[in-house]
Amino acid sequence: MDISQGRFKRKLARILVVGTLLSSVVTMGFNTVLGKDVNLIIDGDTKEIITYSSTVDDFLKSEGIELKEGEVVTPSLETPITADMDIMISEPQEYVVREDLNYTIVNSTGRTVEEVLEEAKIPFNEEDILTPAVGVELEPSQTISIDRVEKESFTQEEAIPFKTVQKENSELYKGDTKVITKGVEGRKLNTVQNTFVNGELVSIDVLSSEVVSEPVDQVEEIGTKEAPSIKGLEGKKVKKVITMEATAYDPTAGDKTALGTKARVGAVAVDPKVIPLGTKLYVESLDGYSSYGYCVAEDTGGAIKGNKIDLFYNTHEKALDFGRRNVRVYVLED
Repeated sequence: MDISQGRFKRKLARILVVGTLLSSVVTMGFNTVLGKDVNLIIDGDTKEIITYSSTVDDFLKSEGIELKEGEVVTPSLETPITADMDIMISEPQEYVVREDLNYTIVNSTGRTVEEVLEEAKIPFNEEDILTPAVGVELEPSQTISIDRVEKESFTQEEAIPFKTVQKENSELYKGDTKVITKGVEGRKLNTVQNTFVNGELVSIDVLSSEVVSEPVDQVEEIGTKEAPSIKGLEGKKVKKVITMEATAYDPTAGDKTALGTKARVGAVAVDPKVIPLGTKLYVESLDGYSSYGYCVAEDTGGAIKGNKIDLFYNTHEKALDFGRRNVRVYVLED
C-alpha cells in the first residue's frame, strides 16, 4: 500500500468518529427536548425525575411503580404529563372529626385540615371554629374539632331615661315638690347580635344604635320655705310638708279601711306611693275651713292617686260640706 492510500484511510476513520459523535449529540439533544421534569411525591417525600412518558399511567409503569391497595395518585392516571407536574402518591390516613359531642372517624389522603374535611365532604364556613386551623398539616389519627358558630341579628327598642332638674322655690314649703315640665323618656333602636356556639348562646353584642327620639328633662321646683308653727304641733317633728288636693268620704263608702281597721274620723285615704300606709299626719286647712288635724294614713281609693288625700267624716252631709279643697299635709315622725 502506498503512502496516499494510508492517508486516505486515516482521514476516513476520523470522519466516521466525528460523525458518530455528532449523531450522539443530536440524539441526546432531541431526547432532552422530549423529556419533561416532574416531581414525584410519595407520602411527602419529593423526587425530581425526567420522563418521556405521555400520561401519568405511563410514567408509573416506566418507573416500575405499582399502586398498593388504598393508595391514590393525583392527578388521575389518564392525565397528560406536563413540565414541572407534581405527581402525588398517597395512602389514606385515619383522622377523627369532632362536631359538638359527636365523633366521626374518616380516612383521607388529604394532609391539611381543609383537605381532609373537603375529601370527607364535611362542610364548614368561615364563621366555624376549626381546631387546628384550616391550613394546618395533620398527623395521622389527629382530631379535628369543629365548633359550629351561628349568628342572628335583630333590632331592639330601648328607653333612654330622662334627667330630673330641680330648682329651689322659696314660695313652696320644705318637702313640697312641683313639676314644671314632665320628663319624657327617649327611644333608641339597637341592632343586636346573638352568637351561638354549638347551639349555646355565648355572647350578646350591640352592633349599632340609632336614637329615634331624645329624652326631655323633667323640671321640678322644690320648696325651701319653712313651715309655720301650727297650734297643736308643738313638740312634733315634721318630716315633710305636702300641699295636697283633699276630698271627703263617709260610712257609705264602707266600714273597713285598707289596713282592716274601722273607718272613722282620723283615718284617711292616701296614695301609698306618696304616703306609706300607717304614716301619722296632720292636715291643715288653707282657706279658713276647720283643719282636720291629726290622722293616720290607713285607707286607699281608686281615685286617690298622687298628691291627693281623702278625709273621713261621720256623716254624708259633713263630707258634702267639705267638698274639694287644698290642704297642707304634715308628715310626722313616729
